Amino acid sequence: MPLPVLPRPTLRLSTSSWLKKPVITIAILAGLLIWLSLFVVEPTEMAGVRRFGEVTTREPYGPGIHLKLPLVDQVDHLQVSLDILRVQDMTMYTVDNQWVKISIGMTYRIPPMAVFRLLYQVGRFGNFSIRENVEPIIADRAMRVFARRNTIKISEEREAIANEIRQSVTARLAELFGLEVLDLQIAKIEYSPTFVASVEAAVKAKNDAVAAENTVNRIRFEAEQVRVRAQGEADALAIQAEGQKRSAIIRAQGEAEAVRIVGEAQAASLQARGAAVAAHPDIVQLVATDRWNGVLPLTVLSERGAIPFLNLNLSPVAAKAPESSATASVPITGKAP
Repeated sequence: MPLPVLPRPTLRLSTSSWLKKPVITIAILAGLLIWLSLFVVEPTEMAGVRRFGEVTTREPYGPGIHLKLPLVDQVDHLQVSLDILRVQDMTMYTVDNQWVKISIGMTYRIPPMAVFRLLYQVGRFGNFSIRENVEPIIADRAMRVFARRNTIKISEEREAIANEIRQSVTARLAELFGLEVLDLQIAKIEYSPTFVASVEAAVKAKNDAVAAENTVNRIRFEAEQVRVRAQGEADALAIQAEGQKRSAIIRAQGEAEAVRIVGEAQAASLQARGAAVAAHPDIVQLVATDRWNGVLPLTVLSERGAIPFLNLNLSPVAAKAPESSATASVPITGKAP
């Protein structure tokens, strides 16, 4: 079965369609050229323009929109804002041949006068790498500083070590690259296991020595307390004995004074009696008579001793009296009335 023959469409182009095509094309090309002629510099960047390998600007471009020749000029960007470069786990050796691992953080920024220097005078043009160029300098200056330090004093002198590294790195980076170093910190210090073990042993020995010294001080304090207590008790006994001694002395003095006063009173009484007897001789007989009870004494005292007051011859009946009725001898001190 034969295929049907389709009618051929006829193309009819108007004069206006031919005129519109070049205008659109030119507009597109113009827009593309304008787009290729503009470049933007971010707020944290500065830029330089190269044309056939030659820098066309005297000063780096700051943030904003700028013009260049399309397809001819090359724009090189460089970050100039404040930034921190972190260098991790660098191995250092000290003067006593111990290794330590440190991490350093460096705060820096790139001044405008150093932009072209870093873009076109250091490394490959337009591709300056902070890490590749700065990290070896930081490592070298840190090694020089740690090589003069004793491991056991690193923690004590940490701030001084960081300041010394910062001063050395700052001077060198300003000389080579024009960088401005604002701060440098030692973020981490890791000691070797051998050094850590020796430090722990030393700390334990020191703690043991302190504990032993504390024990000795405690024993000494307790002994001092016992001594002070004993001294206090001895002082108390001494004070008590001294008080008793003084009390005995005062009591003896009082008794002696009492005896003296009694003796003086008796002497005065005897003196008064003697004076009375001398003045009145018969007073003795008067006192004896007053005190006599009416019983005659059996004996009297003489130079030969006691003799019977009355020598009576007893009758035979009286002589036979029982022996139990013996005569009693009574001494008298006065004369019989």
